[in-house]
Amino acid sequence: MTAIDLFTRCVALLALSMVVLLAPAQGHTPAAGSDAAATVQRSEQRYQVPSVKVLTADGRARALRPLIDDGRPVVLTFLYTSCTTVCPVTSHVIDEFVRALGPEASQVNVVSVSIDPDHDTVARLAEHARSRGARGSFVTGDPQSSETVQRAFDAWRGDKMNHDAVIFLRAPASPVWVRLDGLVSPRRLLDEYRRLKPA
Repeated sequence: MTAIDLFTRCVALLALSMVVLLAPAQGHTPAAGSDAAATVQRSEQRYQVPSVKVLTADGRARALRPLIDDGRPVVLTFLYTSCTTVCPVTSHVIDEFVRALGPEASQVNVVSVSIDPDHDTVARLAEHARSRGARGSFVTGDPQSSETVQRAFDAWRGDKMNHDAVIFLRAPASPVWVRLDGLVSPRRLLDEYRRLKPA
């Protein structure tokens, strides 16, 4: 059994226990239409990245569309830094996915969008990324921009406590996004990334 296979099993067990034990107390739910033991739901969708401005963790104002469309395959997630249930699991999966890529990691554009811009300041995002040793772009902005981005990806659920566990992937310049609803393992994410083909 490889290290990533062992990790995948551990994450699955951790994810199940976190969602079952913590979600009811926090009001935080797993992916829509699923329970903690459900398999990941894969679909292919066409989403348009909205023309909104965001702030990166280094304090720069950027247009979101060119930040995402930088010529590399993209992995997109939504999170908030004070989350104690789904977000830490998803973040850990992203981190392990990046580690598994090794030197190839620089060829992937990982973008995490805050769904709690009132509290996720630039400083908090920077500390969050630093504490994880995470790579990629962490962005925040004003509440309207955050909602606009979530709606564009059919991820708006009206309240940060009810957001879904979902990861999006897209090949460079492709109009099609792979949407993974549920608690994705690092192995599954790596496999989906390998399957990406340019449009």
